[in-house]
Amino acid sequence: MKTISRRSINIGLATAAVFACMSTMVQAQDRFPNKPIRMIVPFAAGGGNDAVARIVGESISQILGQPVIVENKPGAGGNIGTDFVAKAPANGYTLVHVANTVVVNPYLYRKLPFDVQKDLTPVGLLATAPLLVLANPRSSVTSLTGLAQQMKEHKPLSYASPGTGTPHHFAMELLSSRLGSDIVHVPYKGAGPAVTDVVGGQLPILVSTPQSVTDFVATGRLRLLATMEASRPPEFKDVPTVSEMVPNFNVSIWHGLMVPARTPQPIIDSLSTAVSKSLADPEVLKKLAGVGFTGKFGNAAEMKKRISTELDIWKSVAEKAKIVPE
Repeated sequence: MKTISRRSINIGLATAAVFACMSTMVQAQDRFPNKPIRMIVPFAAGGGNDAVARIVGESISQILGQPVIVENKPGAGGNIGTDFVAKAPANGYTLVHVANTVVVNPYLYRKLPFDVQKDLTPVGLLATAPLLVLANPRSSVTSLTGLAQQMKEHKPLSYASPGTGTPHHFAMELLSSRLGSDIVHVPYKGAGPAVTDVVGGQLPILVSTPQSVTDFVATGRLRLLATMEASRPPEFKDVPTVSEMVPNFNVSIWHGLMVPARTPQPIIDSLSTAVSKSLADPEVLKKLAGVGFTGKFGNAAEMKKRISTELDIWKSVAEKAKIVPE
């Protein structure tokens, strides 16, 4: 019978320990996430995009057990930061916080450096905010029905928006198209100047998000005519929706997260699960409501469908409104 020496046993134990250690290291490397995650916001700090990203980023950081670092990379209507992520390694450690701009920018820019459907993959929808149609209380427009009637009669009428190519602009052009009517778009450089001029009576109509107009509505300096979401938001339950007059009309500001295409599905699933848990947290929902948004999780498939549907809608709107890419 062959005798096994103590030295051989020790070598065997040592070898097993090395393999066990290596296995543990490999598992640690494979576990996602095992280092900080970057969330790129392709807009300047301080706006709604930035606020939503930081609220959700802080929450999913706690869920995933790794820091989520929010980084602003503004420029070109969100294209610079979005392109940065589209070209980043597809490992789940670089996300981009997107908004409606990803579905309207293809019709505003002649050559985008990325394709939102080919170069990026959805993680999930985060939040929405209703678009509101408002009027100066001294104007002749006192209701949505009255606005539609004046538009159909082709009476001289104009509206203010935060700028050409914004979701506000595209939404109003969609309404004009659906009504078969006319209204003149007056773009401003941001929501502030647009609100100021409508409050001051320089223009009669405004398209805005609640965040920019809540105080003016509360004090009677703006009249709220309608919301553009399909159903009445809880905070505007007494205000009619455009869809009550124009069937199937549904436009809102929405936010979501995306990663580079070819990111492994298990990593996308981990991120999506974290977002879902975050948006089930009452404290997170409260914080989002505080900055004018309703936390509303939509999975990757829902976000993919929304992007595809809206790309088709806004292509048609851009063509009818003769919006020429620059």
